Amino acid sequence: MLRMAVGHAKCLDADCAARGAAASCREQLGGGKPAGLLLFAGVGYDHKAILAAIEDAFPGVPLAGATSAGEMSAAGGVSDDSVLLVAFAGEGITCATGLVRDFAAPGSDVRAAAVAALTQARENLPGDVKLCLAFPDGGRGGVQDFGQALAAAVGPDGLVLGGVAGRHLSDRRPVRQFHDREILLHAAPFLLLSGEIPLRFRLARGWRPVGGLARVTGVSGAVVSRIGEGSALGFYRHYLGPHAEPAVELPLAVACEKHEDFILRAPAFFSEGDGSIQFPAGVPEGAMVQLAEANRPEMLEDIRKTAKALAADANGRLTPAGVLLFSCSTRKDILGTRADDEVSRMVAALPPGTPVAGFYCHGELSAAAPDLPLHLQNGSLVALVLGGEPPLATLPQPDAPPCPAGETETLEREIRSLSRALSRANDSRQRLEAQKDRSQALMRVINQEINEARLEIQRKNELLRQALALAEEVQRNLLPQAAPGLAGFDIAGTSLYSDETGGDYFDFIHEPNEDKNRFGVIIGDVTGHGIAAALLMTTARAFLRMRSFQPGSLASVMDDVNRLLCADLADTGRFMTLFYLAIDTEKKRLHWVRAGHDPIILFDAETGLAKDIPDKGGPPLGIVTEARYAENSAEGMKPGQVALLATDGLWESRNAAGEMFGKDRVRALLGKHHGESAQRIVEAVLGGLREYLGDVQPEDDVTLVAIKVLEDSSK
Repeated sequence: MLRMAVGHAKCLDADCAARGAAASCREQLGGGKPAGLLLFAGVGYDHKAILAAIEDAFPGVPLAGATSAGEMSAAGGVSDDSVLLVAFAGEGITCATGLVRDFAAPGSDVRAAAVAALTQARENLPGDVKLCLAFPDGGRGGVQDFGQALAAAVGPDGLVLGGVAGRHLSDRRPVRQFHDREILLHAAPFLLLSGEIPLRFRLARGWRPVGGLARVTGVSGAVVSRIGEGSALGFYRHYLGPHAEPAVELPLAVACEKHEDFILRAPAFFSEGDGSIQFPAGVPEGAMVQLAEANRPEMLEDIRKTAKALAADANGRLTPAGVLLFSCSTRKDILGTRADDEVSRMVAALPPGTPVAGFYCHGELSAAAPDLPLHLQNGSLVALVLGGEPPLATLPQPDAPPCPAGETETLEREIRSLSRALSRANDSRQRLEAQKDRSQALMRVINQEINEARLEIQRKNELLRQALALAEEVQRNLLPQAAPGLAGFDIAGTSLYSDETGGDYFDFIHEPNEDKNRFGVIIGDVTGHGIAAALLMTTARAFLRMRSFQPGSLASVMDDVNRLLCADLADTGRFMTLFYLAIDTEKKRLHWVRAGHDPIILFDAETGLAKDIPDKGGPPLGIVTEARYAENSAEGMKPGQVALLATDGLWESRNAAGEMFGKDRVRALLGKHHGESAQRIVEAVLGGLREYLGDVQPEDDVTLVAIKVLEDSSK
């Protein structure tokens, strides 16, 4: 099982620092020899002296690493100039190193070089690769291709993580890479681990997209030339001002395809000439992007959440042997004096004594989540928990060996170190001030865009209100505007819509067929309500009127209208119920066809009862193309009888307690008011509904038609 040890020394003398870090690792391992090493150090050190001291302590042990923009550990916190050594050991644990020289040279195939280097390194491993930790130089690009090629070659059972070699931005010395005992430029070293090593990793960010979304419309490699209808530089300056320069503190948030997450891309270089911006890795053409910003509270909260999630991963699933952290140097600048929290919050969440170590880099090799592909990340903190054996003991860092430098030389080095620290602090202050100015400019433009968007929404809402008012007026005009004035009958109807428009409808039709004594009453209910339901209702009304004016039985009318609606509603899931009643005014006989609608409620004055008239119904219109409908009939109506047709929105309306109005209340109101006019009956039923609902508005449209038989005036 894996055991991890960390040595973190801050001595200004390279040999002294390296020997102190190595001694700490040896003590934590109980004097044993490690299987592999990671090394991170500031660019200002004598790296030859560091590697010589490590070779003296651990001869022949595979080593990989790079210079950094800061080192971090549980024991030493965050440091700008220190030597950090991580050692891996344990029964069954083996390590090997790999290297790509002259990394990402012009014309080279980065992916092929990565696969070749991994294949060669694998020859020194007895088992499969469980973990690959890579530390390439990012100056020439190609890092994402490199990482993705490694991940593909390692396979799904292994994990690839790492960070791009770094340095303080104020330090102009080149970044270096370490491979075994070599010090390299423009290289990509990596360390392979094999054995039983449970792994869990998380990504912390704390950035949020701001401003408007835009589509990338011009890309060549890692250079983005156009965003939206303008240049990439113009996109930045739209928010930051006409003379602003793109900054790593305001990266692009690139939306991930088929995922709600995003990838950050920090600008590296830009061209005033063509307005293009070069990024450390490619941005897909057609991708949607926004600017992104971060602040300390959001970053710190995301670190807390990540630490909590890692602790949950470790609880019961693995025993942490140690934690590796790869954090973006931009995060260190933004966090400032709170940078130590990246370590301390991890330490606090994990079992006491768990080794924690890492470095600040210029880009992080990681997937955004375990189920996503590897990318070159910016602005992120990658936290990896390695399972294995717990530490032998919670050991303090041992005292550093005596520094070989004299007192005067040591003092001079301390002065130089303090001078560099002061210079970096001044650079950080200037960057933060510039970031503050950029953020203020960004917020001004965003607020302006919000105000413009609000005005546009108001304008569109007004247009929508006008359109809805017009639609409501049109729909109202499609309904009967007055009682039909039919001899021997008193008829009234109304529709109440839950929105401005709805899907309920009723109609009166004087049928121009061979039987001059027939009068049609239609009531229908379209699924849903609002504009869509209103449009379908209007279509059904047109079909019914067109077909009713042609010869044929009621059943054939319904058959034909159903076929037409099925063709229009295919695969929409919409349909409508309909009741078509034809009254023989001479014989006062009723004929009707019912398509999924509720039956007639008939009140008989002689019996004082109101009940549904049973019949043969059919399915709603618009569902079954070949449906066939049956015509029903009833004996002549008697004076004083009242027939009520209604949509289910009447009896299915619910009050504040969730109780339905119900048909029994409709029947009771019909019995109570049957002696009044048809219009008063309609008003009484609706009044009863409003009283029952109180302040609750009906969720569905409500339509009803009352048909009352009058006394024969000729008698």
